[in-house]
Amino acid sequence: MIDLVNAEAAVRHWRIEPSADSGIQLADEADGWEFRGYRELADQVWSIAALLRAGGLGSGDGACVIMPTGFPCVSAFYAVWACGGVFTPVAPPMFGDLEQIVAHIAGILEQAAPRLVVTSPEFETFVRAAAVAAGRTDEPVVVDAATLPPAPAVRELAPVAEVALLQFTSGSSGSPRGVRVSWGNLANNIDMIARLIDWRAGETMVSWLPLYHDMGLVGAFLTAVTNQAPLYLMRPDQFVRDPIRWLRAMTHAQHAPSPSFALGYVAHRVRPEDIADLDLSGWRTLAIGSEPVEVADLQSFVKLTGPQGFSMGSCTLAYGLAEATLMVTSSPTRRPITALRLDNPNLRFGEPVPVLEEAFLDDAHRVEGAGWITGLGFSTPESTVTVVDDEGRELPDGVLGEMVVTGDSVALGYSGTPSATSSTRIENGRLYSGDAGFLYRGEVFVLGRMGTSLKVRGRSVFMEDIESRVAQETGLTKGKLAAVGFSDAGEQGVVLFAETAAGDWIAEARAIIGGHLGPAQTVHIVTGPRGLIRRTSSGKPRRRHMWQQLRDSKLAGAVVHSAEDEPETAVRTPGLPADRLKRLLDAALETVTVPADAAVLFEGSLAEGFGNAGSDIDFLVVAPGSGELPTLPTLLFLDGRRVEVRTRSAAQIRRQFEQVLAAPDEDVLNRCQRFLRATVLVPGTVDLHELRALVPDDAFAARLGAWWTARARHALRYAIALRAFGSHTEALAWAEDGLLQAVKGRLAHRGETYLETKWLPRQLARVEPDSLIERYRALTEATPDQTDTGVEPHGGAESGEHPAGTYSTTVDSVPDAAESAADRDDSVGAIFGAKRVPRWSALLELATELGVDGVEDDPHAVIFTRQAGVTTWPLAGRLHVLRSGGEVFVLSEQGARAWRSVVFRQSIRDVVARASGDIGAELAEFVRLGLVGLQWRGGEVLEPALAMCKPVQPYTPVPAVTTPALGLTGAAGGEGIATLSPLPAGRFIGCGLNLVWSNVVLENAREDLVGAVKDGQGGVADIAAHRLVAMSVRVLLSAFGIHPLPADVDPVGTVARLLPGSAPDRDGLIAALESAVRVRFSRTLRNGGDALDDLATVDTVVTAVRRLTAVAGAGREFPASFDSREQWQRTLTLGYDWLRLAGYLDASLPLDEARDLLASGGQQPHLRESEQS
Repeated sequence: MIDLVNAEAAVRHWRIEPSADSGIQLADEADGWEFRGYRELADQVWSIAALLRAGGLGSGDGACVIMPTGFPCVSAFYAVWACGGVFTPVAPPMFGDLEQIVAHIAGILEQAAPRLVVTSPEFETFVRAAAVAAGRTDEPVVVDAATLPPAPAVRELAPVAEVALLQFTSGSSGSPRGVRVSWGNLANNIDMIARLIDWRAGETMVSWLPLYHDMGLVGAFLTAVTNQAPLYLMRPDQFVRDPIRWLRAMTHAQHAPSPSFALGYVAHRVRPEDIADLDLSGWRTLAIGSEPVEVADLQSFVKLTGPQGFSMGSCTLAYGLAEATLMVTSSPTRRPITALRLDNPNLRFGEPVPVLEEAFLDDAHRVEGAGWITGLGFSTPESTVTVVDDEGRELPDGVLGEMVVTGDSVALGYSGTPSATSSTRIENGRLYSGDAGFLYRGEVFVLGRMGTSLKVRGRSVFMEDIESRVAQETGLTKGKLAAVGFSDAGEQGVVLFAETAAGDWIAEARAIIGGHLGPAQTVHIVTGPRGLIRRTSSGKPRRRHMWQQLRDSKLAGAVVHSAEDEPETAVRTPGLPADRLKRLLDAALETVTVPADAAVLFEGSLAEGFGNAGSDIDFLVVAPGSGELPTLPTLLFLDGRRVEVRTRSAAQIRRQFEQVLAAPDEDVLNRCQRFLRATVLVPGTVDLHELRALVPDDAFAARLGAWWTARARHALRYAIALRAFGSHTEALAWAEDGLLQAVKGRLAHRGETYLETKWLPRQLARVEPDSLIERYRALTEATPDQTDTGVEPHGGAESGEHPAGTYSTTVDSVPDAAESAADRDDSVGAIFGAKRVPRWSALLELATELGVDGVEDDPHAVIFTRQAGVTTWPLAGRLHVLRSGGEVFVLSEQGARAWRSVVFRQSIRDVVARASGDIGAELAEFVRLGLVGLQWRGGEVLEPALAMCKPVQPYTPVPAVTTPALGLTGAAGGEGIATLSPLPAGRFIGCGLNLVWSNVVLENAREDLVGAVKDGQGGVADIAAHRLVAMSVRVLLSAFGIHPLPADVDPVGTVARLLPGSAPDRDGLIAALESAVRVRFSRTLRNGGDALDDLATVDTVVTAVRRLTAVAGAGREFPASFDSREQWQRTLTLGYDWLRLAGYLDASLPLDEARDLLASGGQQPHLRESEQS
């Protein structure tokens, strides 16, 4: 056994002296690879280690790492070790029911009890939820490559404890358990693997296996990185989408691991012509493990790749377990593989294995038929396998028993309390594997899990063998089959789950299984869509779980077939006769152009069995490849029917499913549900099975159900808020729609994954009896009194409204409400039996029972939140609100009072109760306009949406039509609570600044004019008058929203051209301007005339303009800026209000003095503090 110091040094010390030339090639999303050298990775390791140390991770502390395959994940693993910690890789959220995923992660966190939980930004939400479910109160450490601190200059590895890795098992025969793997275990197993594959310096590894599974972690990743070898790393989903990419990578590499089923998958998906240009002759070892090796898959793979240079001699067939770190034994390369054909019906535990035939497989020799099993190598001094009976006694060569492993790779044990149901255990350094097998001439042969086998009249029937035999005899792919043995209530037998359509194969499969079991045993055949077979994170069938799900009727889409091969549950049939459907398709294909190798599917309501004579007939054409096909359908009119032909490429379908997993909306969910449940009319060359496998039916049903339930929750909570505001009719409508969405969620969870609102009555009619659905039907079919909101009108108020400062939130607060509501609507009372409740309460109660939690009728649970980009600006005492889209609203006096009552993070109940008057209508309008947001206390920000719509967005009202649009106090007001200015924010502030500063200059020009007239300075007066008229025109045009302003020439022509005809007294203003521009003070004074008459003429323009802008500015007159210190301070205050808004919008300021005023806070810069106003 390697000592601790040498063991940990062997595994983690590469970070001290990382290679500059070698590194990891990470598969990107565009068929390329991104390289990161070990030196650069080491820097990232130390950066993350600094983050973990700051979080408190020290020697011997545990850290669960929940991250997607990528460089940050790779570095995070070693960062934990750099801190001396114990790391646990956890499968990140991918497919399936999100609640189950969270529960799975929570179970691991609870069992592992790590010091830190480490994750990435995209999984932070899931991990937080899992941590809370596990009872944790700490925050996860989020590793974001973009914000990591620099790598420290001093790099010292912290001391370690004995345990290096807490590796959770896949849980194929039970719940996952944490295996405590030591540094010595790791170093020994990595060394065994390197020697087995004859690792040579500079050689490259390729892996697509997940890093949270022992084969991908130890067999590929740690083995390569420990040796600082080049590593090509893919994610499992990338391999599934494009297995050729894995083969292309092998043209640059020498070594790769793979589970057996993946070889069959590659052989099924890849055509010889697809890889005709690949050279695989440099592929030295393919380590095959993770399950009993399927001979047919192995031979098919070699047949495909052999012409490109791959040899069966490169295959090494391995036996391993997480409890043995990974590898236990493996067959030698460059030697034929031993294959035995067994007499499976006569296998008995503790007795000699009947061998019917022996063969040796290589490039020139194959075997045919079912029942073959391959050897998995021999014991070594480092790893020894013996076979024992039920009492633990060692059995001789050739006798069936339990495989027991001893050696330096056997883990220390398990974390937590030992499982009473697990067949795998570690006792005194001996690993009792729970695997049934035998030695044949010293070589290891494994048949399957003891815990999932079936004892029939003393014989052992292994589910893996049944799957292989059915696949061989029927031609079905083994990966689509899962056999489950059961003994229940006196009945014993096998259930065969098949992810394929029913057909003649059922009778053949029943005969094969019956031949194994005998006539007294039961055989059930269950067919269903992709995803019917539940699998572990490593791809193994979860046999016990599936049997339990079948018993509980929780397998969505499952059809159980009787002995007569007739389904016990009716299969969906298209809503048109097959012959007419074919005629319509043929006619459509004669009219439209589609690729010859495309698949054609019949989808939509008619395909689902709904629809009517007016429904469209929908065909979906799926073309192979990655082309961007139009979304717009081709609409045809054929044989008296409307026919739609839609097109998608395989890549577009794939992206739709990726969006479903990432951020679904109703449109993409609808497209996916139509595709998943469509009937295939023309198969084409597209692998529809692979596309549908991207999101299995049960995973899609769970995703769809969770999505609709979440949407229902938002709608109902929004209804609760509206009702608290007093908007009862609107609240009731939202609650009814929220209940509809809740019903959709329930239907999805029950396997109804084609959901369209218009066909909901038909869907409800075909589900199995459900008391909640019956209550929904009765509630929606009732004709409630529109005043029935569950609120008793208060004295003096109109029905459905609250007087100032009061509101009612629950039936309990209004004792007579329930009785009066029931009297008005007997149907509601009937639904709930003796409990007669108003419609509002009935809606919320039923929604809760349908699975929508957190919808209590409590306005204290709804709090106000800030909306991004919404700011408030008082302008000369009038309140303006700037919305994020650049719109400006001016609030009415009542609206302003309501706005000032809002306290963010406080509840509706508290805000309304504290207000001096009834502000419910104003608060509701603020929400509708998006000026404030709503959030459920301790939960999400509300984003309500109606059933067939996207989430509701802030609406934009008709802009104010008042002219002018702008005054000194801001936007012209209207009759509403919040009036939208017709000017966008940028133009609004530009006009406002020009309005204020033009008025300042106007006042200055008037002072100059009066002084010049008084002193008889005619020429000076003419210049001042010109400035005064020009500034008046600027004020006028700014008030009407013109920005930037035209040049100060031809004031009469400018106003005549730009001032709208709707402007009050437009003609009179133009006439006054014409008179003012003709005034010449120099001429009047020279001729002895009265200059005061000329001054009055010019003042007429100023007065008319001020009168007009005062209307828009709520009667506010501009201060006489230069008459007194007080008037000047009023001018500064007015200008400062506008400048604050200008500064917020980063608007261009009119002059340097304006910047000084903004900087001084609206005060004169040099006054003593005691002199400031």
